[in-house]
Amino acid sequence: MPSLEDKRKAIPDDVLLSVDNLKQYFKIKRNALKAVDGVSFDVKKGEVFGIVGESGCGKTTTGRSIIGLYDITGGDVFFEDKLINTGLPERQREIKEASRSGDHKKASELKDEYKKAVHEVNKNRKAIVHQNIQMIFQDPVSSLDPRMTIREIVSEGLIIQGEKNKKVIHDKVNKVLNQVGLLEEHADRYPHEFSGGQRQRIGIARAIIMEPKLIIADEPVSALDVSIQAQVINLLNELRESMDLTLIFIAHDLSVVKYFSDRIAVMYYGKIVELTTSDELFSHPCHPYTRALLSAIPSPDPLSEKTRERFHYIPAAAHDYSVEGPTLREVSPGHYVSCNSAEEERYKRDVFGL
Repeated sequence: MPSLEDKRKAIPDDVLLSVDNLKQYFKIKRNALKAVDGVSFDVKKGEVFGIVGESGCGKTTTGRSIIGLYDITGGDVFFEDKLINTGLPERQREIKEASRSGDHKKASELKDEYKKAVHEVNKNRKAIVHQNIQMIFQDPVSSLDPRMTIREIVSEGLIIQGEKNKKVIHDKVNKVLNQVGLLEEHADRYPHEFSGGQRQRIGIARAIIMEPKLIIADEPVSALDVSIQAQVINLLNELRESMDLTLIFIAHDLSVVKYFSDRIAVMYYGKIVELTTSDELFSHPCHPYTRALLSAIPSPDPLSEKTRERFHYIPAAAHDYSVEGPTLREVSPGHYVSCNSAEEERYKRDVFGL
């Protein structure tokens, strides 16, 4: 396993967030539910990185694990080359295995690495994560405390970070409310007095008041009407440009993700099965699951909708992994697909004509 320093040196200069072999397992009685199982990707500065997949595929868990709402099982998460989360259970397991095998030198090195990782994460969690990474949650109702005013909700992060000047807090709250399309007089009202779209704007205001570098938007429009969805997405786009934000945009609607994202990762059962640019994904989909998702997008033209063919993804029928299992491979520049050697050759031949 590479050391933290080796992983750090391998991160390109234009990358803001690097996720390496992220694992998030949940114990259910004696079994382990592998919600996220070995996910790796980089998010470049200033881009919108989309994560798409059906309900239960692990995309929301990925976002929550990155920000530290869960203690991850394995892997490492770096923000601007600094470790902000690490999988302590996996590190402990590796130490035990090295000790049992009698390799005391390796066990000692792993223990030192473990201590370094714990120290760095504890130091960076508050200093970096709370200030530079914010999250917009899917449900604008349950994510807002009904007993707090909008001013209290939006300013809570500032107060936690140590801001005590009431005039500064007042002015910043008014500024961000205006930025998200709300009025200053709304600050003294309660969440139940607002519509769903307005509540989501409040959630966005709560995130941007911290002036973060990265926002994780967890299905921010899925609970809203279609007309309101467009308004919220346009708002996020405007804020991205005006505040120089980087976004991870999590959704299950590929058509929404295509409009908003620079690159897209498709997740299925806790793993990334395809990762490439938005345009490339739609013009050259490789993985059968990606093609199934694309075939489910309804067409606004009733004539073409009538003849639209749905593609159903059945893993047992689509793949033969009895001899060689899949890994995430670069089948064309910047286009990664989960496949084995035989599938890789087929994708290169049939999709790209190579």
